[in-house]
Amino acid sequence: MATTEPMPDAYIAEFLDLARSANVTFDITEDRLHMRMVNPHWAMWSPIRHLLDEIGHERIEAFVRRETAARQAVESWNEASVERLKVAAEVMRGGV
Repeated sequence: MATTEPMPDAYIAEFLDLARSANVTFDITEDRLHMRMVNPHWAMWSPIRHLLDEIGHERIEAFVRRETAARQAVESWNEASVERLKVAAEVMRGGV
């Protein structure tokens, strides 16, 4: 019996890039995966649909959730860094 290896995240990222190039996006809204199509390139729909079926929405959802969490962590860290820099600048100016 052959075992199938899980699809690497890089392939899922490539799929999402392909979909984005056809104006199809995936995001998590109200704790569910949503696919949005705004003026999609219909000629690309067939390969996108095929890959969507092959990958599965569960795997795509897990990837999108991880990417969203990572992006939010970086944004939070950046905001904290900006605040620390502002406080340091005030201290250097003698304002605190």
